[in-house]
Amino acid sequence: MPAEVAVLMAAYNADATLRAAVDSILASTVPCDLYVVDDCSRVPVETTIGTHANVTIIRLPRNRGLASALNIGLAHILPLNYKYIARMDADDVSYPHRFASQIAFLDKHPQYAMVGSGARFIDDKTGAPVMFYMPPLAPATIRQALFFNNCFVHPTWLFRADAFASAGPYSLDYPAAEDYEFLRRITPRLAIANVPEVLVDYRISTGGISVSKRQRQLLDRLRIQIRYMEPLEWRCWAGMAKTLMLFAIPRRLLDTLKAEWRSWHPQEAVTARSNLPSGASEIAKRRP
Repeated sequence: MPAEVAVLMAAYNADATLRAAVDSILASTVPCDLYVVDDCSRVPVETTIGTHANVTIIRLPRNRGLASALNIGLAHILPLNYKYIARMDADDVSYPHRFASQIAFLDKHPQYAMVGSGARFIDDKTGAPVMFYMPPLAPATIRQALFFNNCFVHPTWLFRADAFASAGPYSLDYPAAEDYEFLRRITPRLAIANVPEVLVDYRISTGGISVSKRQRQLLDRLRIQIRYMEPLEWRCWAGMAKTLMLFAIPRRLLDTLKAEWRSWHPQEAVTARSNLPSGASEIAKRRP
């Protein structure tokens, strides 16, 4: 039986985590084909994971960056007539029943073009759980949250392939927030949702990020908020105000406050599900 799901993954120097990520996809209870775009890693992806019947590796001759790598992968996948296209990162772990749960949701709700899920955030060095993140579930609350920041965990996406094709490629203009731009672009015309389940382990750096990277993330977020601004929507203004405020707050102070909160609320830090619009991305992601 041919696979209905194509999984799109970009990998760049992820040899420490790549095998676990690939193995988690191959362990899916729903048959799927994995397409790994090797973004000119120092150690080629094929050297790290070997060859597998359901894994296609697309090796790029030079490093292109995440958005370009994903677009190259999409250009390869879309003509192959899969029913669904899923996203996955090279340093995360997908649960075996993930695609079964998401496909069941889309089968029951044909009005939705894409579905994501919750995630367990784990420390990138120790693998210890940091917190559970449950994003908004319904289109109305998702739309409201997106005015402030990205409320989806990118590697939890499962799209209907025809909807992904109609959405167009990732923009190359926002290298620190390509997924946020994509969602802000499609939500006015495509209905998207999240299933109320944790289906991915999402690796984060609890040590914070560099000042330059944080500034780049905030700048791209602000540019996206301005580009898709709706002047009569108060959340647009509130979202931009929050982003501008974050420019002025030192990252070290934010990291200290989060660490202090976790020390006073250790149980909540591990088990609580956050619905804050910025919850998924206020904790630093690991990308170089």
